[in-house]
Amino acid sequence: MVLNRQSEVAISLPGVRRFVRRLRGALELDGRDFNVCFVGNREIERLNATYRGKRRATDVLAFPYEERTSVKRFGLRRLASAFDVGGTGLRKVRVQRPVRREKKERKQAPALQEFSGFLGDIVISAHTARRNARAEGNSTANEIRWLIVHGLLHLLGYDHETDVGEMTALELSLRDHLGIAGERASQKKKIKNQKAKVKNKK
Repeated sequence: MVLNRQSEVAISLPGVRRFVRRLRGALELDGRDFNVCFVGNREIERLNATYRGKRRATDVLAFPYEERTSVKRFGLRRLASAFDVGGTGLRKVRVQRPVRREKKERKQAPALQEFSGFLGDIVISAHTARRNARAEGNSTANEIRWLIVHGLLHLLGYDHETDVGEMTALELSLRDHLGIAGERASQKKKIKNQKAKVKNKK
């Protein structure tokens, strides 16, 4: 489901829905679904403060339907190996088993609909997406596609703060496969810095 709860930035909801279908097809997420909701800066700041303890607006938040153990321990790591991050192409992969539940309490977005195969909610600040797009010399539509990919990978268990560039590299490969135009210099710089950190530790 794609929802728009803001009026500041014009968004093509049919276009977003088409992209979501393409993204689900690329990852072969058969029988698994997620919501995308566009909000204003005030609402995403409230959610960021409530769920992450950070009193500031951000571009995207991901609310998994259920808390997950490490993606690297329980099978979904093969999603990363399904993409050639060297830029030579994509091999599809089917997610064949569900991610195991954590014992701790599940964290849910407001009014989360419960049903089998539901991954969670992606909440995007349309205002911040537009601002970031302008800073990157990109279009708002492409920035939104970036954020949906980013949010979905979080729902699948990836964490760009701990995976040493794996999630960011996968985002770049998905961009190429899905034909998301435009370059994001900040993403490439982030990968370069993360790889340098790993090299220095060896």
